[in-house]
Amino acid sequence: MNAFTVLLKREYWEHKGAIFYTPAIMAGVFAVLMIIAGITGDTSISVNQSETNHFAEHLPKLVDKFENLSEREQKQGVQVALYGTLLFFGGIMLLISLFYCLGCLYDERKDRSILFWKSMPVSDTKTVLSKFATVCFLIPVSYFAVITAFQIYMMLFSTVLAWFGGSSGAMIWASSNLFGVMFNGLMAMLVAMLWLSPFWAWLIFASSWAKKVAFLWGALPIIMLTIAEGWIFNTSNFIEMLAMRVAKTFTIMNSNLHFTTHKEIFDIEVMRWYEVFGNSEFWIGLIVAGVFLSGAIYTRSVRNET
Repeated sequence: MNAFTVLLKREYWEHKGAIFYTPAIMAGVFAVLMIIAGITGDTSISVNQSETNHFAEHLPKLVDKFENLSEREQKQGVQVALYGTLLFFGGIMLLISLFYCLGCLYDERKDRSILFWKSMPVSDTKTVLSKFATVCFLIPVSYFAVITAFQIYMMLFSTVLAWFGGSSGAMIWASSNLFGVMFNGLMAMLVAMLWLSPFWAWLIFASSWAKKVAFLWGALPIIMLTIAEGWIFNTSNFIEMLAMRVAKTFTIMNSNLHFTTHKEIFDIEVMRWYEVFGNSEFWIGLIVAGVFLSGAIYTRSVRNET
């Protein structure tokens, strides 16, 4: 277990830019933009009259309007804003994870650093599993930490605006259910990444044997199977299955937002994160992921260069 922990640290050190700096920089940019908008966007032109109104003059009205809402509407408004951060950060996380999986075993063969790592007393099994654990656990936890910091910043920013509007801002914090939002957000991200585990495992497997352009070798078998199915059976079940699995990943990650709004944000059936464990597709996906990871372990044991 100590060796496995060190392997996870290795993945974090080698890919710190994608795992931590990317979401951190994104959050920093959004935070600065919010401040700039608060400073420069202090005026608005009314529709009926050609007069300039200062934003600060409207703050008391906005605060009063919020405080006059029902308790349910207040909670819904604040929590939707907090859960909404997962929409963008989660999409970027999936994209980063895709490129990580494609390069995690290919790059070490390309630069031949695999010869150094194989000289260490660490098995191929632990090495491959550490990369799978990175994409399914380490990356979402890292993004969750940044998202949580940004959510707290949003709360503080809203509190400052409430102060200028003549309120203490206590109702914002009381309506946030912040710890509940944090817990549900983290679990939704972890379960969503596990739901897509067969896709991650396939990309890691492709990364272990690709000779050149790992992305092409990861996508080419999928494209060929899709074409073959359409040509032989005149159906598209395989690609539709993949598309639906990716779509459900996104809905699971944002299921908290879906159910908090009490509206149908997504056109497909949405599962809460804890409902996923009762779905047979989830467990079948883990079995398929195990098969691909076994292939990646074997391939890494016999291939040392591209």
